[in-house]
Amino acid sequence: MNIAVVGGGFTGLTAAYELSRKCHKVTVFEKESTLGGLAYGFKQPEWDWHLEGSYHHWFTSDRAILALVSELGLNKKLIIKRPVTANLYNGEPYQLDSPIHLLVFPGLSMIDKFRTAALLGYLKLTFFWKPLENITAEQLLTSIGGKNAYKVLWEPLLSGKFGTLAPTVSAAWFWARIKKRTPRLMYMEGGFHTIVTALEKAIKKQGGKVLLHNSSFTMRNSTFDKVLLTVPSPIAKKLLPGLPAPSVPHLWAQTLILETSEPIIDKTYWLNITDRAFPFLAAVAHTNFMDNRHYGGHHLTYFGNYLPGDHKYLSMNKEELLKKFLPFIKRLNHNASFTIHNSFLFTAPYAQPVHQLRYSKKIPTIATPIPGVYLANMDYVVPWDRGTNYAVELGLQAAKILTTEK
Repeated sequence: MNIAVVGGGFTGLTAAYELSRKCHKVTVFEKESTLGGLAYGFKQPEWDWHLEGSYHHWFTSDRAILALVSELGLNKKLIIKRPVTANLYNGEPYQLDSPIHLLVFPGLSMIDKFRTAALLGYLKLTFFWKPLENITAEQLLTSIGGKNAYKVLWEPLLSGKFGTLAPTVSAAWFWARIKKRTPRLMYMEGGFHTIVTALEKAIKKQGGKVLLHNSSFTMRNSTFDKVLLTVPSPIAKKLLPGLPAPSVPHLWAQTLILETSEPIIDKTYWLNITDRAFPFLAAVAHTNFMDNRHYGGHHLTYFGNYLPGDHKYLSMNKEELLKKFLPFIKRLNHNASFTIHNSFLFTAPYAQPVHQLRYSKKIPTIATPIPGVYLANMDYVVPWDRGTNYAVELGLQAAKILTTEK
């Protein structure tokens, strides 16, 4: 078959790789000048490695990406570490990525700690997520963990990420976040760019085409036997009006990256900001995870947000956003000054689908009612949260459906 794959993110590339491996004629259309979608990487002249526009890592439980890495012969480039995850509480970071750290955390009473441990234990052990789609995350967290723990630990993060939509988020989404999380994390030598490049080379070697900076694909003039759309649902609907696609709210992802002479955050890799006076949700010190020697000896820190499409930050340039963020960034660095060598700003539309009640029932099939047209994007990842592991899984699933359906 002659197949078009629209979108060169991990879902599109994985589907194209699998389809070309099975001797189908595949053409990937990507409107940007780079592949990788939300996980694409960029590189400065003095850096040895690429860096993603937004913070990325894998969990050691991410089986789909592990299988793909192995198949592409990249096992030796896989890096596994146990970085520190912490919450900012009363202006100080507190490590909260193990039972012992929860036990000594000063923000909760002993009863609240036991209830929180019971909540996390339940979510880790249970496999039954579908009933949790019928209640909100807030209902689950307060009923088991208690209202005090909810106010201290969870509400600031939920409201920081989802804003006014936080009360509507499904408990199944929260279950997935806890269920899959592992203390050890994985990364790839050279960044995610390494696996993107390997996929591109494999597709071309197998006879496929990859067209970058190309917006020429239109359904009207399509000569392809089948078309797989892997772009966000709102964009897919513009390409093909009337296309049945998930009708769910989306948030935009925005990251401001600072390249500095000294580390902004000491030791911690991932710092959840639970003080909602701060203008960002998370501070992620990439070079507290990966050695800064790969980035010219400088330190790289992300400041991330998920925002509604009309948020004022989305209309700001990096200088304006840095001016807004800088007083708060300095509060994270009590003991040392830092010199900013460079800054980068990345914004991705429709990056985060909001999993509301009974979300899985809102997702149509990958095979659309339009003959020969298929849709697969991050909206289709259920119950898990967005991520490249699930993009790979989805790409394989889409390729299978596309080739088996008449």
